[in-house]
Parts: sequence; C-alpha cells; structure tokens
Amino acid sequence: MGTRISVLTLALLLPSLDAGAADAFTIQLEIGPVRDLPSSTRTVSLEQAGRQQLRVFDAQDRQEHNVRGIPLRSLLTLANAPKTVDAIVITYTDGMEIPVRLADKETVDALFIALEHGDVLDRFATRYPLRGRGLEVSCPKVVYTRKVMGSYTIWRYPTELATIKLVTWKSYEAKLAQPTRSVPDRSGWPLYLQHCQPCHGIGGQGAKRGADFLSNMDAYRRVPPHAATGWDEQPSLHEKVKGYVDGSMPVLHHISSKDITSLWRWLHAIHRGATK
Repeated sequence: MGTRISVLTLALLLPSLDAGAADAFTIQLEIGPVRDLPSSTRTVSLEQAGRQQLRVFDAQDRQEHNVRGIPLRSLLTLANAPKTVDAIVITYTDGMEIPVRLADKETVDALFIALEHGDVLDRFATRYPLRGRGLEVSCPKVVYTRKVMGSYTIWRYPTELATIKLVTWKSYEAKLAQPTRSVPDRSGWPLYLQHCQPCHGIGGQGAKRGADFLSNMDAYRRVPPHAATGWDEQPSLHEKVKGYVDGSMPVLHHISSKDITSLWRWLHAIHRGATK
C-alpha cells in the first residue's frame, strides 16, 4: 500500500562545547518525500533562528533548567515545510515515537529544543541532566515546558532524541494501520492511537519501545485473558495497565476500565490468527 510521508530528519553536527565555545550549531535538514517536490537536504545555521537562553520547566523531571536553544515553532519555520505537513513525530533511540498534531497549538507552543544545558554560573554543555532520575541525555533535547496536572504525562518517558519527522497525519496513520487492514475490527484503533502508539508498534510499523501489538505475541501469552479476575470483571490487560503486575510499562491510571476492555478485545481480534 503506497503512502506519502513528509519527513524532516534532524542530525545535529555538534562539536564538544565548553562555556565559551561558540556558535557552531548547524542542523542538517532532510525534507522528503514530499508530493510534487523532489527530496532535498540543506544545512541551516541556528544563529539565523536567534537561539534563546531561557529558564524552562521540564515535565520529564519536573524541575526548572537553564537552557539555550529554539522553540519548536522556530524550527518549523526554518524547515519551510510543505503545506501538506500537519503533524510531527518525535522519535527516540529506544524506539519511542511521540506524535504531535500541528493543530494542537498548546502542545506545539510548549515544546522547546534545548541545544545546550547551563548551570547556575551560565556554563553550558551539550549534556542535559535529568534531576532525580540519575540520567543525562545528549542535546538536542525536546523539552515539554508546560506543567501537567496529575502524575502521568508521556513527556516523562523519552530518552535520547533520534529524529523529528514532519508528516502528513493521514499518511502516517495509514502506514501504522497497514498490518491490520485485513482485520474488520477497528474498535480499538482510536484507543491505540491515544494511549499506546508512542511505545507499541503494530506488525513492525511505528514505535519499538514496547512489545509489538501484532508480532510479539509472547507479551500477551504471559498473562492469560482473565488472570487474577473473574469473568464478570476487567480482563488481564487491566492488571498490566494499572500496574498490578511486574513490568517496565508506566502505570496508566487515567485510562478507564471500559477503554482497557475495548483495547483487550481489539488486541485479540487483530492477532487471533497468531494465537490459534
């Protein structure tokens, strides 16, 4: 099934920088494929974008950080993306993929690309410490700067940034859904996009941080359909989502029991052939 996806791959060409090191930041932009336009690559100096020094809140460790960089909107302006691009997909080295619709103004405006991290003496480096997490990641780092109500936000879990893709959302979604096209049951698809897509791919498409929803069947065989529950109660996916069984998956208290049940039934529908 052919799809057209517009992709912007960001590759920072950064030397090791100390406090006085300069302004040698460049970003190599790869744009394409884009409908009716040839693929292209160009290198842009971020000096043209007016890098900013700010103190920003980071939802990942819930701390404030001294950073230099550019807002995501400035990066999108530099990219001069085709009009058919209506979403970005931020990908990470561990396989995580976080989509952001450009129509979601609140989220887009809250994203900042940190190119350097500074201490209280304004000494900047390209390592970004996550306080209380015992972790440092390399810059550039995508920082979600809005304070989130409640204990869960997807922005707590990213690791090292890999790429940022500019996509046409319908084309991106069609690629994700391609392995399930022969399955008539689509009831769980909106729930998958809302809750699962950043970590779980389907049939090799999409994210690779968590178990593949179509290919990696062992992840679902380990917990029988009604483990630790009665037949009139929520199925075993409920225990995984709510954190009642061991695993690295975040606890997702914000997902309703009704939606978990719908997801579980849909998962069985899309991989029924593989479990016979």
